[in-house]
Amino acid sequence: MELNESARPYCEALKEEGLLCKETHDTVIRFAPPLIITKEELDLALEKIRHVFQ
Repeated sequence: MELNESARPYCEALKEEGLLCKETHDTVIRFAPPLIITKEELDLALEKIRHVFQ
C-alpha cells in the first residue's frame, strides 16, 4: 500500500490493532500474510486496516 505521507504512524497504529506490517521507502506499507490465511482472518485484517485509515 503506497501513501503520500510517512507510513510509520500507520504501521504503529496497525501494530496496536494486532496487525504486523513494515514501512518501506518511508511511504509504503508492506504486508506479508501467511500463505494459509483463511478468509475470516483476511476479513478481520481488512477491518483493522479500514479502522486505522478512517
